[in-house]
Amino acid sequence: MANLSRLFSVKIGRQTTAAKYGVFGVGIILAPVSGFYGVTYGTYETHSAEEFDYTYAVYTNPDDPALDGMSGDNLKAVQAYFSQKPAPDTLVVGDISLVYSKTMIKLNGVPVGGAPADKKATIAYITVAGEYRYASYNGTAWAGSTGAAADIVVDTNNADQFNVTGRVVYLEGADVLHEQSTAQGSQVAAAIASIKNQYNKFFMCMTTSRNLTIQKAIADWVESQIDKMGVFIDDYTSSTWATDSITKYLHDKNLSGSFAISTKKPKNFLDAAIAGRCLVMQPGSETWALKTLNGVMSDDFTETDYQKIIALNGNTFEDYGSGVTVTYPGTCGDGESIEVVRFAYWQADRMQKDLATLFVNRNKVGHDMPGYEVVCNKMESSLKAGQSAGGIIENFTDENGDLIRGFEVFRPTMAEVSAVQRIKGDLTVKFQFYLRHAIKHVDAIGTGMTYGI
Repeated sequence: MANLSRLFSVKIGRQTTAAKYGVFGVGIILAPVSGFYGVTYGTYETHSAEEFDYTYAVYTNPDDPALDGMSGDNLKAVQAYFSQKPAPDTLVVGDISLVYSKTMIKLNGVPVGGAPADKKATIAYITVAGEYRYASYNGTAWAGSTGAAADIVVDTNNADQFNVTGRVVYLEGADVLHEQSTAQGSQVAAAIASIKNQYNKFFMCMTTSRNLTIQKAIADWVESQIDKMGVFIDDYTSSTWATDSITKYLHDKNLSGSFAISTKKPKNFLDAAIAGRCLVMQPGSETWALKTLNGVMSDDFTETDYQKIIALNGNTFEDYGSGVTVTYPGTCGDGESIEVVRFAYWQADRMQKDLATLFVNRNKVGHDMPGYEVVCNKMESSLKAGQSAGGIIENFTDENGDLIRGFEVFRPTMAEVSAVQRIKGDLTVKFQFYLRHAIKHVDAIGTGMTYGI
């Protein structure tokens, strides 16, 4: 029998690659002494340095961090993040312990789990040379692996505080004193980059460290990224708040990728709470102002305090009475709304990935008018997705009766494209859109009248 392919030959190739969109709904807590390595008193003498090469953990259950060994400020921040309603699905915790050349710890009186009563505290850390060391404290001295006693030095002013040289990976019976640890701002970018290289599915960065050097360095790193933002807690009780605070730093440097929220209360993780509350919402659909938060405390700023904070584009979480306890005003360091910056990052990522998918799945897009139309149509579909999400205004008619479009893509003409561009395959397509901002304040002005003759 003759082969039918002589007459009709059919070949089908499958090329359905889709570029993956970026992540804009997951927070990361950048935590010195993260404590998520699962080390316990029963095992802390048996580990090796190679077991701690990874520097991140991903959580979808608020109970798992404690089971992994997380405690203190880090655990409180995790709980604040997951306490919001609706609850976020995912949180990343990154270990940035290397940003402290010396970590100050303070005995907290909490018993070491599973240890005899004479073990007041236990610790494990990686030395600068990459050696795993461990030690326990009996109330008088530290003892453990070779060299550990020399690495842990009692503070000259407080007998229950100790400076530890090295990257701490396990700690029980003591808390980290971030403000008294020796910070290395120059190491922050490398520490975060290490986490990003291992796992990049996060968007909003925050830190449990209140060390201003660390906060500033994180803010600078965030500003250099096209798909990351940062939120910071600012201690309003600091004597240097007006002259040297993270709120003032973001304002003075006009940083658009980060914002700060001020509080007078210690261990009040408003940064984690607001991230957990708002990241669950689709970019463009939300405002970060006027949000209630769970698991954290509101502040009672005076009007003078509040005006000082917003003058530097800062944010607060306050009780306004009548059951209204909300965040306000929801601005970044440069004064732009948080949600607008987040949406702009999302929209850029959406269009980039849509264009990549378009070109990867076509054998060729011609450098001519039909090809330009294909590209412009795809860009319009990306912008339409942004409009549907709520980040771009709908079309409207102005006071002159003219139609104002929420977005426009301007088709290039053949004459506008040079021969050099065609040879290289380059194409420039311009577009514009109007951002859909949120109403956050209303002045209702009315008149009460008496009706009668």
